[in-house]
Amino acid sequence: MSRRSIPMIEVAEVVYHWQKGQSKTQIAKSLGISRPTVRKYLKIAEEAGLTREADATATAKVVDALDKALNPSPANEGAVQQALAVYDENIKTWLSEPDMTAKQIWRLINELGNSFSYTSVKRYVRKLSPDMSRQVTIRLETPAGEQAQVDFGQVTLTFGEIRKRVWAFIMTLAFSRHRFVRFVERQDTATWLDCHIRAFEFFGGVPRTVLLDNLKAGVVKPDLYDPTLNRAYGELERHYDFVADPAKVRTPEHKGKVERSVPVVRQQLVAGRQYLDLADANEKALTWSRTGIGLVKNGTTQEEPVLRFEREELAALLPLPSSRFETPLWKECTVHPDHHVVFDKSYYSLPTRYVGKKVWVKGTFRLVEIFLDRELIKSHPRTSKPGTWQTDLADYPEKAKAFLFAHPAWCRKQAEEMGSHVGRMVHAILSPHSLQNLRKAQAVLRLGQKHGAEKLDAVCRHLLAFGSTYVKSLQRLLEKGLPEEQEPLPVPVVSEEGATCLHPATSFGEVAA
Repeated sequence: MSRRSIPMIEVAEVVYHWQKGQSKTQIAKSLGISRPTVRKYLKIAEEAGLTREADATATAKVVDALDKALNPSPANEGAVQQALAVYDENIKTWLSEPDMTAKQIWRLINELGNSFSYTSVKRYVRKLSPDMSRQVTIRLETPAGEQAQVDFGQVTLTFGEIRKRVWAFIMTLAFSRHRFVRFVERQDTATWLDCHIRAFEFFGGVPRTVLLDNLKAGVVKPDLYDPTLNRAYGELERHYDFVADPAKVRTPEHKGKVERSVPVVRQQLVAGRQYLDLADANEKALTWSRTGIGLVKNGTTQEEPVLRFEREELAALLPLPSSRFETPLWKECTVHPDHHVVFDKSYYSLPTRYVGKKVWVKGTFRLVEIFLDRELIKSHPRTSKPGTWQTDLADYPEKAKAFLFAHPAWCRKQAEEMGSHVGRMVHAILSPHSLQNLRKAQAVLRLGQKHGAEKLDAVCRHLLAFGSTYVKSLQRLLEKGLPEEQEPLPVPVVSEEGATCLHPATSFGEVAA
């Protein structure tokens, strides 16, 4: 049941190398198999009439005969098929899932404590589902460290009773076929950049070229010859010193290894699997990359991806930079007449000459930088509190500054004329930042014009007693009126006899003690 099936490609490669004039020792060293195995294959081939000079047709016939000789149907195949029949319901359930393959069913069955050969399981599965087809792919060969291929593939993960649609980010090193996989919930710029960073750190280096799909997060306008890269992605590219090479629109063959990786991820990490949550799925994906698919001999290279990577590709990658990339937020903004742009719900000032212009604003954790035609024209500390104004008074023209500074003073004077409490209210409103709170002060004066100075002063007196300067509270009390003041409680009259029953507060403290 556990007998190893001899891969046809292994037999064919031995014959091919032999016909190219290589010795048995050379063939064994080149293909990583033992000399006795090479000798065994060639002995059967020569007995079947194969020569070094045989043409392709004759060679194919002998290789086919070799396959049958080396992989005979076991005598107990009927017993194996009967043993597999126990899993009929499981297999039928798995077959109903998208992206399921015979190899994945073989893995799932053996994870239940069995040791069936892949050939036996494949034969049984194809008997149940004869329509299972093989996929065709195109190989793209590149030198070590030269290229990684990237794609986002949509998958549906199972978390207990919940099925959730997520994206699988896959970066495959083209030379070694070593993969990095991460499941994410969004396909946006921040996620796209974070996945790249995690992939580079997983590999311990950076490939010189990253071949990517035309994603909204990665390319603003898909174009075959002159792609306009997302600004943040361009910065990531320069920080890690790689070149982003967008693949042609809707031509999967331009990134064949990665296109093949998407169904492999669906088949081996999704089909028939359940996870606790997204973090658990990502942890399992890393383990799968290192010790699962990473240690399975690749059909093209005939080597385990992790071993090929460690031996030849790791040293060929570009080194990681000394600092981790800080993902920026970019946004195109218009400079408003009040000299400010609105970025991430806060306000940042620019000089008058930029009013009305469209600029690009870049926000990092600590800084906001504003660019016009790729030239840095202004920077501010980034505020973490929405609604905050970051105003550089030097951005205003001299005449405007004189007017702005005079205007708060005029509001204070008007408020004091309406009443001392109105004056105190307006002064308190303007104290933190007179220019930014000017409109609130003007609103107080307008309420005085509407409701009268005397009523406004009384309400301001009431609010100031509670330390409140909210204009909305002021407006509400002016419309609904102040709450009626409660009459003071009458002082109780105690007789001389009653007074003898009174005790000082200290006596209660002694009892409690």
